Amino acid sequence: MQQNQMVVEGFKSILELLKSRIVVERIYITTGIEDTSILDEIKSLAFSSDILVCEVSKKDMDIMSSMKSAPGILAVGELMSTPVVDIINRLKKPDPNCTACIMILDDLVDPGNVGTLIRTADWFGFAGVICSSRTADMWNPKSIQASMGSVFRIPICVASPIDVIENHDLKAAALDSGGENLYKDELFPDAIIIGSESHGITPELSNVCTKTWSIPGKGNAESLNAAVAGAIVSAELARRSC
Repeated sequence: MQQNQMVVEGFKSILELLKSRIVVERIYITTGIEDTSILDEIKSLAFSSDILVCEVSKKDMDIMSSMKSAPGILAVGELMSTPVVDIINRLKKPDPNCTACIMILDDLVDPGNVGTLIRTADWFGFAGVICSSRTADMWNPKSIQASMGSVFRIPICVASPIDVIENHDLKAAALDSGGENLYKDELFPDAIIIGSESHGITPELSNVCTKTWSIPGKGNAESLNAAVAGAIVSAELARRSC
């Protein structure tokens, strides 16, 4: 695929794609696939937007698909990114039903974790998600699949976390096992930072953070999965914003 295109697979993800502002170029459907209410809705939205729907053989779909088991439907769309300033504006003027915080992903390499965290940020009503340049591609098919369509709803962009924090004077809280107990600190940050699964937050980024938080545990596991840790902190901030 060209650099300005993304591939989206799965009925729910493609339905969310069609409901978003992203330009969809074409949709491929496996010949003979069983009609369902969601497939009918996809076809209806595609028809109303004059999007080409092509039938292909199961063999061709298997070749086109990046999944072990092709879901039978695949769409090609144009990449889209939200300007940083738009995310900052959403942070500064939040919807009263949302959580006035940004999620920053710092060099996460697992696209499944990236997609799950985007879904988490969407669920808790965050202002947006900012990914460092070395974070796994948010438009990777695995990221899109893990986000369950959230990648098409919540504002997302790629930018330097340090530049965003310094240029917009944000109070940021980084997640690290050596940090202060999350539940014993009353800070409500403008941004939470979730670092690399293997290396954590870079020292340079830690230096511009207001706080470093840890999530207390009682078991013997060495650490929490990045997506799980992000979900726990997001839930706590959503609670504090109520």
